[in-house]
Amino acid sequence: MARPEKPLDPEAGPLQAFAFDLRRLREKAGSPSYRKLAEHAHYSAAALARAAAGNALPTLDLTLAYVTACGGDVEEWQQRWHAIENQQRPPATAEHISPPSPTTPSPKETPPEETPPPAEETPQRPAGRGRRSWLMTLGAATLLTVGTAVALVVWPDGPPSMSWADASNVLPPPDKLGQAQVDGADPKRVGCPDAVTAVGQEVWLGSVAYGTLELRYSQKCVSAWARLNPYGSLINNSSQGIRIRLETFRPDDSTASRVDEAFLRDQHWAGMLRTDKGCVKARGQITIDANASEVVETICVKR
Repeated sequence: MARPEKPLDPEAGPLQAFAFDLRRLREKAGSPSYRKLAEHAHYSAAALARAAAGNALPTLDLTLAYVTACGGDVEEWQQRWHAIENQQRPPATAEHISPPSPTTPSPKETPPEETPPPAEETPQRPAGRGRRSWLMTLGAATLLTVGTAVALVVWPDGPPSMSWADASNVLPPPDKLGQAQVDGADPKRVGCPDAVTAVGQEVWLGSVAYGTLELRYSQKCVSAWARLNPYGSLINNSSQGIRIRLETFRPDDSTASRVDEAFLRDQHWAGMLRTDKGCVKARGQITIDANASEVVETICVKR
């Protein structure tokens, strides 16, 4: 028999009220077990239970996965999450602030995967190979600044070697600003407005989760690509020796698109690979001062 949940007082504060209403939403859905809910939310039962525990604000992705699985109003809960997250966010220092520009979306317009989840930055790592967090499909891609996009896809001497990949066909970096929907193209330059996160897995180093390795997918572009969505634990890390290694990999023909670069305090991604030629997976690794995380990879997705 499952252990009863700790009672919540919705008057005790915004976090308690948030979790209390998540539980009510689950009750309205027929009170499915968290194990049953996990089948639809693509998160573990333990993660879903923590989301409604009231101890900390769950990530936006986890919240929306919970809400969607219970048949709730995604837009309403997204607004509620941002309201609480803005209250909890500490004042940013000048070191991490970029000047606003006309093309930079406001916080309210920022899609779910653009906001580093602040609440689950330093959870205890469970035993075994690493805690996996499978993300449900949600959200749309938001363009980053042009300067960032160029920095992410250009290598001085071609793609770096990645000994942990079994790719035999490594695509060269793109050399055109305007690109077609072809293997190796930069998804930000191609422009795939329907892009969503198909699946993802957290990247851990020691006992800290530093971000989510995501496999982005666009039905319009018939392509998928690897992307790292960093958590606040990585963005606010004081080390200047952080590197990001990503690979978009298609096992059917051993084709890969790779990046190996210094962390830019923002999202990183590799080139896109077409999914009509075979399933595509994402691989990734974070290194901080020569301490490397395990190489993580998503399941292979073909649409």
